[in-house]
Amino acid sequence: MKHVFWSSATIVAIAAANWLIAAFLGGAVMDYAFLTGLAAATTVGFFNSSGGFASDAIRLSAQAQTGIKVEKDKQTFRPTVVFYTAVVYTIVALIATIIYYKDYFL
Repeated sequence: MKHVFWSSATIVAIAAANWLIAAFLGGAVMDYAFLTGLAAATTVGFFNSSGGFASDAIRLSAQAQTGIKVEKDKQTFRPTVVFYTAVVYTIVALIATIIYYKDYFL
């Protein structure tokens, strides 16, 4: 039940962001659906990972200030239901965009 809630909340949040971006930029919702989904999946993926560039920068900053060597974190990625939902939204948006603009692409 928890997964259904988070999947639904993710779809609503991405769709709302998509609508707001389209309204702000004066375009159609379909124009920004793929880009919004891609941005959401990238953002969620970034915050679900550890040991990457951001962790290294913080670790090196703390090490420089204190002079104490800090162990490097192993780079890990733990996908969640929110991440999978954002990826599925992105794939569906890409397919819908291709179908919507098929005359333009051909």
